[in-house]
Amino acid sequence: MKQVVKEIHKRNIESSSKHNELPEFYLTDELLQDLQDFCDVFNPYEELSLENKLRLQEYGINDHDNPFEVTNKLLLLLENNIQFREK
Repeated sequence: MKQVVKEIHKRNIESSSKHNELPEFYLTDELLQDLQDFCDVFNPYEELSLENKLRLQEYGINDHDNPFEVTNKLLLLLENNIQFREK
């Protein structure tokens, strides 16, 4: 579990320093694929594990109390990144 936390923290630092000229919501192709994979298995109505909480924080979602809001934020992040790539 500690290794997972370290990897997530490392990705946060790397992704924030590489793309200053891109929109704030922008995710690299690798991170976007990770987000899609995460959304495929994530259930916001179950009790969140520490790993899931950290993953949500990685995507800028810090309020985990409302499953509907968490779902909407994840979908918005996916949609914004997909639309940005289509432009």
